[in-house]
Amino acid sequence: MTRTACRLLLVLHLFAGSTAHANQSYADSAMDWPNWRGPRQNNSSTEKGLIDHWDPNGGPGSNLLWKNEELGGRSTPIVMRGKLFTIVRDQPGTPTEAAKVVCVDAASGEKLWQHRFNVYLSDVPDTRVGWSCCAGDPETGRIYAQSVSGYFCCLEGDTGKLVWQRSLHEEFGLLSTYGGRTNVPLVFEDLILVSGVVIGWGDSPDWGSLAKPAHRFLAFDKFTGELRWINGTNISPYDTTYSTPTITTLGGQAAMVFASGDGGLWALQPRTGKRLWNYPFSRRGINVSPLVVGNTVYLSHGEENVVGSAMGSLVAIDGTQSGNLTGKENWQTFQVMAGKSSPIMVDGKLWVVSDGAKLGIFDPTTGEQIARKALGRTMRSTPLYADGKVYLCTNEGVWVILQPTDSGVKVLQKLRLPGEASDGSPIVSLGRIYLPTSRAIYCLGDESHNPSAEPLPTLPKETPVAEDPAPAQLQIVPYDILLKPGQQQKYLARVFNARGQLLREVPASEVAFQVEGPGSISAEGNYTASNHNAHEAARVVCRVGELQGTARVRIVPPLPWEFDFYTGDKVPLTWVGGRVRYVLREVDGEKIAVKRDVLPTPRNPHNKLGTRSRLWMGPIDLSNYTIQADVKLTEKNGKLPDIGLINSRYTMTVRSMNRKLRIYSWSPHDTRAFAEVEYAPSPNTWVTMKLRVESDGDQAVVRGKLWQRGHEEPDEWTVSMVDPSPNLFGSPGLYGNAQEAEIHIDNISVTPNQ
Repeated sequence: MTRTACRLLLVLHLFAGSTAHANQSYADSAMDWPNWRGPRQNNSSTEKGLIDHWDPNGGPGSNLLWKNEELGGRSTPIVMRGKLFTIVRDQPGTPTEAAKVVCVDAASGEKLWQHRFNVYLSDVPDTRVGWSCCAGDPETGRIYAQSVSGYFCCLEGDTGKLVWQRSLHEEFGLLSTYGGRTNVPLVFEDLILVSGVVIGWGDSPDWGSLAKPAHRFLAFDKFTGELRWINGTNISPYDTTYSTPTITTLGGQAAMVFASGDGGLWALQPRTGKRLWNYPFSRRGINVSPLVVGNTVYLSHGEENVVGSAMGSLVAIDGTQSGNLTGKENWQTFQVMAGKSSPIMVDGKLWVVSDGAKLGIFDPTTGEQIARKALGRTMRSTPLYADGKVYLCTNEGVWVILQPTDSGVKVLQKLRLPGEASDGSPIVSLGRIYLPTSRAIYCLGDESHNPSAEPLPTLPKETPVAEDPAPAQLQIVPYDILLKPGQQQKYLARVFNARGQLLREVPASEVAFQVEGPGSISAEGNYTASNHNAHEAARVVCRVGELQGTARVRIVPPLPWEFDFYTGDKVPLTWVGGRVRYVLREVDGEKIAVKRDVLPTPRNPHNKLGTRSRLWMGPIDLSNYTIQADVKLTEKNGKLPDIGLINSRYTMTVRSMNRKLRIYSWSPHDTRAFAEVEYAPSPNTWVTMKLRVESDGDQAVVRGKLWQRGHEEPDEWTVSMVDPSPNLFGSPGLYGNAQEAEIHIDNISVTPNQ
């Protein structure tokens, strides 16, 4: 039996008869904690006999089982099959600093393995590395992790062996920002879902309009890393966010509920990406994760509201509705400034901790506040509810154990961890509570306690497939790929009903395949890319009865490449992040590419969002090559833009206002390997930039030069460095910061090193 057939049998088994429900675990342990929000995605546990006090100084009776300072950071750990997994900085403050997934024995804290990866093509400061959290798959025991660089990987939980990896920035245009907000992957059946602000390729509705920024989800096959679908929310969101979705069943339908960078609360079908409903909620992106109880969705934020002048809000929504839910909330309570910590349900009451670490207890049916308790000064993490107690740690390191009472709360313990910050949340597994702080992970528990737990609450069931067997959606996979000329790809058609439940994988004999653009496809669904030595794009279209599905193909030839913009009216369609931001224009008798200083939208004709960005031109496995381009910086109000070339995840940038020419991998990190020289650019003057990266054993040699266009190329490199923690491959690209003035670019070449 093929792997595809095995996966299909697993999925169909979930939907058989009336026993099917969304997000069923294949190994449904009440004492595993496979994602940061727990087995039921609500920061609650059914475990019993947990501690009500501990002493961080250790010693007999302290209930401190172990402390591991290597695991200190921002991330919330997960525990699965007796192992704890988290993401942290590696070799912090050194020229070789990176990030890593670490696995330790959950009982002893002893390290079992680590998986290290560089930080690159990111403006994230080192203190915000590891913002995301690992996600575990109870079925396979595998671990998924997403970095601040868009590095996304699947690892064997037992050994740390790499199964597959993707580069979300270079392949799909996932945005990395200075703030470092990074979303958490989520396992659902045979999918692994990730999200962020995506600025991809394709500039028209036919191509999915993915070149325009939106908060989007990417659904990958969890076994292979193959992309199934991309979909998201409104164009031009306010922010990146780190809200983790909740996958549940609403009104008999599987739904992924999440807060978006566009300030809305949304629900999508997790298997297809089809939009179900949205609720405009905030005028900024929302970082809180939604809490779903039954069919009711609870969410808070700490920003400006869509209506009125009050800041912050708490809302309850009936999740069985559809479409735009403006004005259709169950209730909304304003001036609840809770934009970081997610709500939890405790003994039938809604607990919300504000950004100022003030606990509010609310009636979940009316939104009326019942009680209030000051806990500290700031709050970033989410409380844990277990064994009739609530465990939490404020951002300034105040640890609190609370017990709910009829009228409010009773404080069982309150202590301070001096000099430690808490961004990650406490979790529990097998009788042990794990507290992550900036300095360590603490494991808390009673050594004599025999762990036990009540069965997990039964998940709401989906409507059986038999009640809705009509085909309504057609999905063709893979959805988005990059091929070389002449390379082949096999396509598969999958049919879903209106509720997003998989009906079947369709035999090729029942599918009508067609190609729009270069290349050809056989009756069996085998696509062959054209042999043109050109950067091209095609759509694969398949039809099953009245249903139609499409997939996208980029065709990129081997090196060398030349882009002089003499022909055509737009930059190559295949450039990720290229269309919309870059336009072709005739200047002084030359047709050139221009990165605009304003990217107008219907809502904002003076929009600057995206004027500071990167683009990528091709595959991520290119190595030992040189990129060169002619560039000209215009001037506006006495200010100049910045321009950079990208090669193998290194960037050489003219930093105009700093009067520097700099090469680097990780922009804001002043200790990580970089080199720079003084350079004062002249406005409206064409210069040629050249960046070469070569492997030298276990190092990378990075060299750059710059000279006036039309003059003889100098023999000496202008700036160079050796990186002992190398990036040895990556897509060629451009960096531009045109917030001050436009950037002109011409005569781009990418050639193999000689």
